[in-house]
Amino acid sequence: MNVPAAPATPAATPATPATPGGGGAGGGTPAAPKAAGAPAAPKTPGAPAGPAPPDPSKTPATTPADTEVATDAKLDGKGGKVQAAVNPQQRADLLREAAGKFLGDHVAGDRVSGDKYVTIHEGRERVRLPRLGIALADMVRRAFVAPPEWSRVRAEEHGKRIVILRADPNRGKCAAAIRLLQSPADRPIFHLDRAIQLATLAATLESAARTAGALPRGAGFLLQEPLAWDAVGGNVLQHVEAALEEIDGRLVVTLDSSAALADQDVAGHVVDLGTAPPVADIFDRHLAWRLDDPRLYARVKVDVEVVALSEEVLTEDVPMHVAANLATMVGQAIDGATIDIGRVRQRMSQVATEEFDIWFGGLPDLPARCLAIALAVLDGMPYENVVHAADLLTERLDGPPQVAGDNVLAPWRDPFRHTRTEVLRRLRAETRPGVERGMFGTVPVEAMGYRSEDFPRLVLEHVWRRFGLHRELLGWLHDLSSDLNEEIRARAGTALGLVSTFAFDFVWTQVLRAMAQDTGNFRNREVVAYALRVPAAEPALRPLVDAIVTGLAGNADLPFGQATAARVYGVSLGPLGVGEALAALDRLAVIDDRYIAAGIGDSLADLIMQDETRNPAQVLAKVSAWQSDRRRALVGEAVFLHLARWLTTDHVVAGRTVVWPTLLWFADERIELRAGLLSMWRFVLNSGSLPEQVAEVLAHWADLAEADAHVRTSLSRMLGATAGASERTYTLVQRQVRDWRAPDNLRPKPRTAYAVEDSMRPRNDAA
Repeated sequence: MNVPAAPATPAATPATPATPGGGGAGGGTPAAPKAAGAPAAPKTPGAPAGPAPPDPSKTPATTPADTEVATDAKLDGKGGKVQAAVNPQQRADLLREAAGKFLGDHVAGDRVSGDKYVTIHEGRERVRLPRLGIALADMVRRAFVAPPEWSRVRAEEHGKRIVILRADPNRGKCAAAIRLLQSPADRPIFHLDRAIQLATLAATLESAARTAGALPRGAGFLLQEPLAWDAVGGNVLQHVEAALEEIDGRLVVTLDSSAALADQDVAGHVVDLGTAPPVADIFDRHLAWRLDDPRLYARVKVDVEVVALSEEVLTEDVPMHVAANLATMVGQAIDGATIDIGRVRQRMSQVATEEFDIWFGGLPDLPARCLAIALAVLDGMPYENVVHAADLLTERLDGPPQVAGDNVLAPWRDPFRHTRTEVLRRLRAETRPGVERGMFGTVPVEAMGYRSEDFPRLVLEHVWRRFGLHRELLGWLHDLSSDLNEEIRARAGTALGLVSTFAFDFVWTQVLRAMAQDTGNFRNREVVAYALRVPAAEPALRPLVDAIVTGLAGNADLPFGQATAARVYGVSLGPLGVGEALAALDRLAVIDDRYIAAGIGDSLADLIMQDETRNPAQVLAKVSAWQSDRRRALVGEAVFLHLARWLTTDHVVAGRTVVWPTLLWFADERIELRAGLLSMWRFVLNSGSLPEQVAEVLAHWADLAEADAHVRTSLSRMLGATAGASERTYTLVQRQVRDWRAPDNLRPKPRTAYAVEDSMRPRNDAA
């Protein structure tokens, strides 16, 4: 598995950034206190009160560097700085993970049913490969019913690296595709995101072929109903086929029978699934598998009531999965020698909610239900994080300890009452090995997650709609929003966004509005942006999000609200329209406030990460234009330095991960961006407005260059070209270089210093 290396500065405790605004989520206590009479967050008369502030005893402790205090926050290049919440590359990954866990297709993220991710990142592309879920793979392996023309299908697909399996909707394409990939039986199978670009997949597989252990040989890949299929021609498939050949891999793509083909070269990969098997056969096979007792199966199969129900439900046009679900329900309705067919009918009529009600209502106690809710929010995170979050929610909802004899307090929860195995069984969950990015790099963890990919969203929706715990649930998510773990904050924010789609005004007035205007906790701005990206993707709710962010951005008396608006433009609205987001950030760039500048910087970093091929040119052109605009010049400097400091790119070279400053990589590899980047460096060096921040960013780049010769060569070329602009620029660069090899420098960078001086030698020789 290729896992991106941790950035030079740990995400949880980042070093002070290069920009005065340093990071859209910042920390670090600014030096100057806010002047008397400075505006505070407004309170609307009659508005419902938000959740009570988090109890310090129930939330992670913070240090002064973790919180903000109100300040004059001007971009003067002095005083306190705002720390970045997390590396933008990490933030993009965390948001995709949060969306994929319990939002499905509601947000542009990854909805998967796997328990392992392989991340390949080389060049500008990064692809996440989730493993096919164990439950789905086992169901196909043990209960698959071959369609009538299966022998023809197997003959036509034999020897093909890429198979395009076509059939009508709900005719079992997915199961058939998995069955094809399960030959051989031990083949590892990866479930690709529908939005993946096949050209990107080819590049990823080529990278994996050059990196030992990146992907197992013989791997299979399942791609269901890919988006933008019309653009996939035979030349693209040939590229993918060649890459698959290198790892002895195989790809099966499922398509609706009505899907068009781009050209004749694609047709050679097509295999029509043909007629679907009878749904009665699917019911019989799944019933035999679920009962796992031949004698019991023989008796249940001919039961008069079961036969009548199956004939009633399993009509000719019913989707294949209905037959499988019916078999599961019949198996669960058997009690000894009795089949409660009435129970099966009731569950069939209320299949979307009743089965979920039975499961959740059957959880034995409050801690178990709180654990189910916590797991819905933090699905796939370490077991310890999930249990801790569940404890916080239990404390909010549980009663006080019971008074026993002689006024002794008896525990109202026995921590040894249930084993982990019992808890997992009740929750229909499991633990699995995984890795997590910690303060000092990736560490092995034991992750906890539901077996079903649908459960995280279903649990949250069920609890919100069925119980009167709205304020308690919002208060708990508010607590999680202040956690030191960035992934927990991303999950909490996304969960707030999900419940806002159920009751938008209530969630906004109860918790998100106060968080958006909070002057005491920098993390709230990030969480609000994470939350609003969910309703922003809903056409019916998008106008409400637009109205909110417009109000925040236009209120000059609330600069913290304007900083939140800057974050929303990047995280929530940027994916829906880069041009609109840049235009909105352009309006905010005239404001002389380092927190707003920090929000702009983080949002521009998000826009770059959302599409590393197309967006950098637009974003960097905008920053360059700001530096040429008298009203926006200082913000343009601060934002450029922020991007230079916090944007990094991981590249796998000969099995080793090398961390590059992303802007340096752009200058080295993308000729169309090089001149603009050099010009912006000359501007920030010569302006003299932010000298400490300039020195810090260059020192950070030099740290990365010291660790790798390729980065060092690129940095030397860039600074040599920059220094050649004028004597003043040359002197400024030379001053930085001398400091890198100074005897009293605690983090010396001598190799980089000498390499840069060599690149500047032509000027020395000329002199």
